[in-house]
Amino acid sequence: MRKPNWKAEVLLAGSWRGATSVLLSRDDYHIVVDTGLPHEAHQLQTALARRGIRPGDVQAIINTHYHIDHVLNNCLFPSAAIYGPQQSFEWCRAAYESLREPDWKQRALEYYPETYDYPDADANMAALRKFALRWWDVHRLGSPSQFRWTESVSLPEGLETVVTHGHVPGHISIIVDGPTRIVVAGDALMTRDHDHRVLTMIPHNRQQAQRDRALILSLGGRIIPGHDDEFFNPSPDATEAGFAASLSGEMQLDAKKQG
Repeated sequence: MRKPNWKAEVLLAGSWRGATSVLLSRDDYHIVVDTGLPHEAHQLQTALARRGIRPGDVQAIINTHYHIDHVLNNCLFPSAAIYGPQQSFEWCRAAYESLREPDWKQRALEYYPETYDYPDADANMAALRKFALRWWDVHRLGSPSQFRWTESVSLPEGLETVVTHGHVPGHISIIVDGPTRIVVAGDALMTRDHDHRVLTMIPHNRQQAQRDRALILSLGGRIIPGHDDEFFNPSPDATEAGFAASLSGEMQLDAKKQG
């Protein structure tokens, strides 16, 4: 049986403060991976319109995780199924809501226990809190009836998820099957070589995040980072057996394919 031939195009280019948004298309079936911030809504709709696609033509959204820069235009697609990790949804929602509490600095350590391993932790967390309080709105993530949790539901055929959970618990990266492997990394690999420049939360688990980054780079093929231009990594493609064997510790390959 011929495998689905997915086409991947960048809709919103990743930057130091904005997340990459990617269009996956197979014939007339369209998926948007990560939807960006509210002030990027017009750019996202314009990028789709250039390709002759209206929001109502998008059948599915995939959220790599639920940090605000990746999800707040989900609401532009009220008829789309929204695939994403429930663990990340619940974790991020609780983390953002804790920032409204008077003891938010102490509460932040429940979610980011390594905060004070980083320089300028107080100033950076205060700036990110201000940014989060400005933008966080759970209603922009979509209706609960739209959600399809990737822990129990498969992505469309030809798409696989890899749990890359150092950035936030439950984070997923997307492997697009085809003649050339395409990896939509999300924030498992924020940039090719300058992650420190990105305005985002520190990793939940820095050692795990480093392992996730190494895993993504080991896959080879066309790599689309969460906050940078795409690039081709000439590392040899792993076989399915070799790919599974390369996962270590808590890393999991969730190669769910819908038949």
